[in-house]
Amino acid sequence: MSENRVEEVMACFQNGMACSEAIFSVYGQDSGVDRDMLVKIASVFAGGIKNTGNVCGAVTGAIMAIGLKYSEVRTRPPTEFKEFPKSYKIASKFAEKFKERNGTIICRELIDHDLLTVENIQHAFKTGAFNNCPKFVKDAAEILEKIF
Repeated sequence: MSENRVEEVMACFQNGMACSEAIFSVYGQDSGVDRDMLVKIASVFAGGIKNTGNVCGAVTGAIMAIGLKYSEVRTRPPTEFKEFPKSYKIASKFAEKFKERNGTIICRELIDHDLLTVENIQHAFKTGAFNNCPKFVKDAAEILEKIF
């Protein structure tokens, strides 16, 4: 496992990047896409996809990085679907490992708060709902390291 990339992710997160941005900007770099562009792409996935509380941003950032690394451009029509691509299998494995560590991949379940309004987000900060987010980000990075 590359402790350097896990540490880089954690530094990005601790310095103000959102969970999805920290993961995707570090693990997406191998693709050749500009780092600022990676951050922009990942920005709306924070808070469980634009603060809807759905899939955790750290999970989404990791799955996007898996897509960049393992997906292929499809050249066949969808009607010729025969099996899941390699990237789907790897993304499923990632989600399973994250769920084993944390019980769920759903943001609002991980932090036990709804994030749909500014007031809800402010309340989540006041009550410490985001205190475990560094663990979720680190878990995502550690799992990605094992997969990559």
